[in-house]
Order: sequence, then C-alpha cells, then structure tokens
Amino acid sequence: MKFVVTGSAGNVSKPLATRLLKDGHEVTVIGRNADNLSGLVKLGALAAVGDLTDVEFLTRTFKGADGVYLMLPPGWNQPDLKKFSTDLAENFAAAIRATGVKNAVFLSSYGAHRLHDAGAISGMGLAEVVLNGLEGVNVLHLRAGYFYTNLLLSLGLIKSEGCMGNMFEIPAGTFTVVEPAAIADEAAEALTSQNFKGHSFRYVVSDESGTDEIAALIGKEIGIPDLKWVRFDDQQFKQVLLQYGFADGAADHYLEMFVALDRGVLFEDYVKTKPALRGISIEQFAKQFAEIYKK
Repeated sequence: MKFVVTGSAGNVSKPLATRLLKDGHEVTVIGRNADNLSGLVKLGALAAVGDLTDVEFLTRTFKGADGVYLMLPPGWNQPDLKKFSTDLAENFAAAIRATGVKNAVFLSSYGAHRLHDAGAISGMGLAEVVLNGLEGVNVLHLRAGYFYTNLLLSLGLIKSEGCMGNMFEIPAGTFTVVEPAAIADEAAEALTSQNFKGHSFRYVVSDESGTDEIAALIGKEIGIPDLKWVRFDDQQFKQVLLQYGFADGAADHYLEMFVALDRGVLFEDYVKTKPALRGISIEQFAKQFAEIYKK
C-alpha cells in the first residue's frame, strides 16, 4: 500500500513512517528540509520537500495514496494559531478532494472538543471540523494526550532552579499523558487496516497522572526526591515564550491553552470514554527522563 506522512521526522511521524516501511509499504514523507528527511530516505522512504501551505504541492504528493497521515506544525511564528490551523486543514481537504484519497488519519489532541477557548488545541478542533466536511472520505482524528517528550522542556529548569513546572497544575489521576510511539502505532494500524469509517475520533493515552506525581517520580529517578512542580505566572510565562521567538498572537493562544488545561476542562470529554491505555507508563518514562538528564 502507498501512504503519505506529513510532519517530517517528528516524534510521531518518524516512528510511524519507520513502521510502515518495515511492513513493506511505500511511504512518502513530507518536510520543508531535505536533511530532516534523510534518515527515513535511507530506510526506503520517498522525500517530498515542500510547504503545507502549497495546495498544488500537496495535491501532487497525495496522488495515488491509499491513506494520508496529517499533522499541523507548531506555528509558533503565527499571529493567529486558530486561523493557521484551519487554513492548513483547508489545504489538506482540497488536496484530498482533488486526488480522491479515501482514508485520512489526523493527529489531534485531548480537549479538541473545546473549539474556541483552548488556544492551539482549539485550532486542532477547528481543523477536525474542516476535515469532517469531506464527503466520501474516512477521517480518523487521533486525540492524543500530553506528550511525554514535552516534559523534557523542564530539563534546564531542574538544573537551574531545582524544580519542574509550567502554567498549569493538574490533580492526580486526571492528566492524560502519552508516549509518542503509541500514537504512531495507533496511526499505523488504522492506516493499514483501514478499520475506521466515516468521521470519527479516538483518544490515545498512555497513562493518567498528575503534575505533582510526575515531579515526584522524576525526582526519585534523578536523585532529587523532593522535586516539586511549580505553577508559573501567566504573563511571566508569556515573556518566556516571546524570548523563545513566539509571535505575540501565538504566545497568547498558548497561554489560552494552558489556562484551559489548568482549569481541567480539556479532559471533560475524555472521561466519557476512558479508552484502554496504550504505551509505557509514566513510571517507565521517568526512567527514560533520568537517562537523558544524567547525560
């Protein structure tokens, strides 16, 4: 079978493309930089270097595919993340209509049911709405939990301040976290089995934790048993984002997302379904975190 994978060689796209190649499928990987695709090309992938804003490029690349895996780039430099997300979804939809692709898997997020008050996550929800406008196309949205790899952003903070943290605090047992490889496995199985029909979504979560528990588990593994999770001030955090190169609008949408996360409203739909967990536990990830920390 022939598949197209967007997202260059990211935390989900790389293991997804690798698995599809190992299973004997033809895989085209999309990225803006050929160097980022070189590792997958060595494994047998075809490289399509171009921009997701280019509908003609997407149409050429999607042609003849049995299925496509779609994801949105971070868009940190965008003045309006929600518009950016919907515009890219419109591009995906246009290319799918033009080529007759019948199966699409879209990387969405927990909380995507909140279409207007969850910042970047609302952008994913609005993209779901656009893709659900495709007639005669099977579209599966994978509503993934908070990536374990995002926790690695605290490495420097631990070393400099002796704590972990972000703009939110989540009670124990309610924070949906996920191993990116588990999302890749879910996407690969969906694309190859084509076991989804119409427009649907699935949650992909590896564990249900809390920010204090996460800090305690990681602290134990790295030799700081009293490691704490700290909730940062909103505006101070925005200044950090701006210093990292975020556009002002993108920073505001990330703040909106973190506020919604802190309020707990992003999990209200997830608890209605409570799917089986998939991937490694937070305890197992804490050991991986410690290996990276100690290096």
